[in-house]
Amino acid sequence: MTNFATILDSLEKATRATERDAGPVRPPPIGALLREEATPSPLSPEDRVARISRAYGIDRATPREPAPPPPPKVARLPEREEVLIELQRAEGSLAKLGALRRRLAWACHPDRQEKSRARQAEHLLAEFNAQIDQAVARANARVARR
Repeated sequence: MTNFATILDSLEKATRATERDAGPVRPPPIGALLREEATPSPLSPEDRVARISRAYGIDRATPREPAPPPPPKVARLPEREEVLIELQRAEGSLAKLGALRRRLAWACHPDRQEKSRARQAEHLLAEFNAQIDQAVARANARVARR
């Protein structure tokens, strides 16, 4: 496995095929002129690391320990009262009822809950789906009467 310093060395030593000969009409690129006048001394590995760290905004003077991974987020089960209020707001609109069903299925899915709450989530999801099914049936009946 090659380390980063080896890759940098190979890049510094490689010829640059992208630089063209300017020819008699055009002056040479400014980069070629600067390289000819003052060739920089080779950088030490510490200098390379410092230069790259500055480029990426990392302060190497104060090494940081990696942050501990955040605890996994557990989906919060919605409250019955909140769902009933949202169901009343969505009443009559098939699109809103469908969106509510998808959102509740995502929030109450037993696989997204801790094992201790999976049963409760399953029962809530069944209850919410039954209520949404009734609201969809009422909305379809209204549409059929028109």
